[in-house]
Amino acid sequence: MTADVATQLLSRRTSDDHETLGTLLYSLRRSLASEAIDEQLYDGLEAVLGEYPHLAPHEVTTIAERFRKATTKFVEVVPYLVRPYPIDEMRRLIYLSAEHPHSDNAPGHLRRLALAILAILDLMGDTAS
Repeated sequence: MTADVATQLLSRRTSDDHETLGTLLYSLRRSLASEAIDEQLYDGLEAVLGEYPHLAPHEVTTIAERFRKATTKFVEVVPYLVRPYPIDEMRRLIYLSAEHPHSDNAPGHLRRLALAILAILDLMGDTAS
């Protein structure tokens, strides 16, 4: 961006009414949430919690890794998106994400992890959409 363009943009009149600031805050929250939430996360949740969840062992591993990465992002963004901070829900998500169960227990663990993620998404409300 050139100095002329920056000067021109900064010299424009800005609006600071309640409605405009609310829209800006909503947009910023959606942008922040998009760092943790993407189509792959929703696809993984559907694969695990859908009507017919028959996952191959390699799919369980792939989805579990995707959920762990999402958990890391949730730890970063949830404090800015959910008030009051959901201590119990985040603690459960973090603990489940840290577990690496034996392959026999992996599908059940993955369902519990998916439910913990879904609980956080529910708390995020429209921001997660």
